[in-house]
Amino acid sequence: MSELDIKIKKQKGLKREINVSVPSSQVEAKKRNRFEELAKKAKLPGFRPGKAPLNIIQSQYGNQVNQEVLSDVLELTYAEVIEDKKLKPAGPPEVSIDQFVDGSDFKYTATIEVFPEFELKDVDKIEVDKYTSTITQTDINEMMDNLQQQRGEWKPVERESQKGDQLLMDFIGKIDDEPFEGGTATDFVMQLGAGQMLPEFDESLEGVKANEDQEINLTFPEDYHKEDLSNKTAVFSVSIKEVREMVLAEINEEFVKGFGIESGKPDDLIAEIKDSMEKEKENKIKDHLRVNLMNYLREKNTIEIPEVMVHREAHAMQKDWMRQSGIEEEEKALSIDNFEKIAAERVHLGLLVNELVLSRELKLDDEKVKTKLEAVTNAYPNADEIRKMYEQNPELMEQLKSTVMEDQVVEWLTERSSFNEKEIEFKELINNNQ
Repeated sequence: MSELDIKIKKQKGLKREINVSVPSSQVEAKKRNRFEELAKKAKLPGFRPGKAPLNIIQSQYGNQVNQEVLSDVLELTYAEVIEDKKLKPAGPPEVSIDQFVDGSDFKYTATIEVFPEFELKDVDKIEVDKYTSTITQTDINEMMDNLQQQRGEWKPVERESQKGDQLLMDFIGKIDDEPFEGGTATDFVMQLGAGQMLPEFDESLEGVKANEDQEINLTFPEDYHKEDLSNKTAVFSVSIKEVREMVLAEINEEFVKGFGIESGKPDDLIAEIKDSMEKEKENKIKDHLRVNLMNYLREKNTIEIPEVMVHREAHAMQKDWMRQSGIEEEEKALSIDNFEKIAAERVHLGLLVNELVLSRELKLDDEKVKTKLEAVTNAYPNADEIRKMYEQNPELMEQLKSTVMEDQVVEWLTERSSFNEKEIEFKELINNNQ
C-alpha cells in the first residue's frame, strides 16, 4: 500500500468518515507524468509537434491536468483504503476536498455508509401461520355464475331497478344552479351497487323505472379527488332511459367450447375450472406462507439499515411508479417519502436473505433457473423469441436468478418451520392481498 495517512471516524449508525492524506510526492509524480505525455503529442503555435517546452505545456494544460490527476488519485486511493481497511461500502462515497495545493499533501474526506454486520437469529426452528382451504361446490357454482355473466347479456326490463341492475341515463349536475365540469353525461351506463358513483347517487337510483326523472341532492366528501368539489352540495337532474338486468348465458355446447373445451361437455368445463381453482388456491397459500416467513425473518432480526440503500430503492420504486402511471416529469410524481417505508422493508429483507444465502452456503440451482425460464417464456405465444431475449440480456437473467434464489431461501426456511394451520374460505383466500 502507498504511504497514505488514513483516519477513520465512526459516525452515527453505519456512517464512517474517512480522512485521507496523500503525500505530495505521489501527486506531483502523477502530474509530471501527465505533462510529459501531453508534451509528446501537443501541437502548439510556433512549435513543432512534441517539441513545446514543459513550462509552456504546464501553462497551457495546467487546469486540465489538475482535474485529471485529482480524479485519478481520488479513485485509486479510495479503492486502496477500502480494500486495506476491509470496509464494505453500501453505496458511493460523499467526497469533500480538504486540500489540493501545489507542493502540499492532497487531503480529502470520504463519508460512507457500510453494510451492517450481524448474525441471523432464530432461523433453524421457525413457527408461522399457514392457511389451508377447501374448494366447495358453492365456490365452483359461483365461478360458473361468473363465467355465465361474462358471456351473458344486459336486457331492458320494465320493473323497478335493484342492486346489480344496469342503468342507461342522462344527467346534469349543478352547484348553485350552475353546471360544473364533469357533472354532465349523456347515455351514461352504470351498474347499481358496483361503486361507480358516490353512495348517495347510487342509492337514490334504486327503485326507479325506465323513462322516469329523478332529482338527487348530494354533498361531495371532504377528501373527494377533485378538490374544487370537496364539501360542496350538488343537485343532479337524472333521466332514466333504460333499466337492464343480466340474463346469464346458457350452459350448452357452444358456451363450453367458447372456453377452449373441445368436447363441449359441461362436466369437462367444470373439471377444468376446479383444476384451475386448485392451482390458484395452492399459489395463494404459498404466497401467504412466503410473506409470513419473510415477516418472521424481519421481526426476529432487527438490524441497522444503510440509509443510502433505502434512498436508492425508494427512487427506483418512484421511477417504476412513474413508468406505470405514464408520468414523465418528476415534479408530478408522488413524493419520495411515499416510498421510503416499503423501500426500508425491502432493503432490510434483502440484507437478511443475502446473509442467509452466504452464511448457510446456499447455491443457486441451475436446473431451477431453467425451469423458471421455461415457465416464464412459455406464457407467451412467441416463447422462443422471449427465451432468446432473456438469454441475451444479462440484466433479465440476473432478475430471474434472483427470483429463483429467493424461492430456494423460502424452501430452506419452510423445511425448518412448524405451522399453525388456519382454515380459511376459498373466496377469502383469493381476495386476501397480504
